[in-house]
Amino acid sequence: MIVFKTYKIQIVLLFLLTLGCSKTISEKRVAIFEDILGERQVASLNALVLDFENNLTKMYPDLSVDIAYKKYLIDLLSIQIEDPKKFEFQSNKTNKEFHESGLWDEVYRYSNLSESKDSTKILEANNIGKYMKALYKIKGDDSFITNYWNRREAAGLMPNELAVLGLINLRSDYTDYFHRRILVLEFSF
Repeated sequence: MIVFKTYKIQIVLLFLLTLGCSKTISEKRVAIFEDILGERQVASLNALVLDFENNLTKMYPDLSVDIAYKKYLIDLLSIQIEDPKKFEFQSNKTNKEFHESGLWDEVYRYSNLSESKDSTKILEANNIGKYMKALYKIKGDDSFITNYWNRREAAGLMPNELAVLGLINLRSDYTDYFHRRILVLEFSF
């Protein structure tokens, strides 16, 4: 009987230790990501996420936020979008800070179609910016972040439909700090 109780205690302690370690690892990953991205850029990103989630609450008042993220993606794929403006979520203040903080420049960039003065500028992913560097550093064993990073590195910006299908197929977890931020930045240009 004593051996069985000792065994139970060991299992409980192991579980608690594992739970504590995973939280510490998660907190370390967030700290690494935020350190690489920069304080002002993190504040701007957090404001974008807040705007996005406030819009989700308006769009889907009866859904939890993580379920609303998924519903948002599904609705974006709908051919019969009645009001595309409802998908716009950035306030003017947040959009201004997104650009002034330098976060936009870390996530996106413009390139010229040719070298001429009248060349058309094309919006592209900034694959050498702090955002991609931060994701690379923390992707570890998170298959969603790893797959997202690999696809963005290889393909750059994708049309909304392909980005949405990718986010759905990668089975993102919208209770996750990073997964939420990835989705929000995908639709913040």
